[in-house]
Amino acid sequence: MLYANLIASLNTRSDVRGFLAKELDDLIGGQPQQDLPAELADLATGSDREVIETSRRLDKVFETRSAADTKCPDTAMGRKIRDLFARALQRMKELPPDPRETLHAKPLASSTAVAQPRQKRRPRR
Repeated sequence: MLYANLIASLNTRSDVRGFLAKELDDLIGGQPQQDLPAELADLATGSDREVIETSRRLDKVFETRSAADTKCPDTAMGRKIRDLFARALQRMKELPPDPRETLHAKPLASSTAVAQPRQKRRPRR
């Protein structure tokens, strides 16, 4: 499965997340969450933050697997899912945030704490 070309053609982060959710459903095959291995349960794609956290979790789980584990079907599927998340996350980094997601974002504390220079008063005439 080569996701690189398909993901590269997507133009918004929400499109990438939608593609990610669809591909996950195809890979998992509609299996109920309780039937999946623990590391493949609760794969979230609803927001940028969820994709980042899920990708990090998958990296931690599957980078420590040994060569003997790669023959296990769950590990092979997990590596495919890890690759899919990595490619999707890379594409999301290349795209600007979706306007609807930043509309209600709280301003950074540092941007509100910047003091404005004081203006000198004009002398009265």
